[in-house]
Amino acid sequence: MTEFYENMAKTALKQIADKGREITVRRPGEGQVYDPSNDTFTAATPVDETVKALFTNFSKNDVDGEKIKRTDKRVLIAGASLDMAPDTDHKIIDGGVTYNVINTDVVQPGDTVLLYMVQVRK
Repeated sequence: MTEFYENMAKTALKQIADKGREITVRRPGEGQVYDPSNDTFTAATPVDETVKALFTNFSKNDVDGEKIKRTDKRVLIAGASLDMAPDTDHKIIDGGVTYNVINTDVVQPGDTVLLYMVQVRK
């Protein structure tokens, strides 16, 4: 069964690569950096991953005005294209537009992540 899901993951990656566009998934850097010259700590440099993704709208039935707003978008990212699932402290950058990650649903039947369905908001 694992081979079946691995093939599905490859298919998802290919379809999104063919029909999607490049975006950046930005996650915060880990830890802090110490600057001894002024005895301060600063946040680590964010880590960017460039991947292909598809943007879709939520259906009117999904929009409740609270958890899902009318202007929210759903971003589909193949599981094989990211090192880790997008989290609420991550950003998605599409061209010059930066979105906040609100929620991520992971499609993972078995051990293989097929797809990340990411809810984003400006």
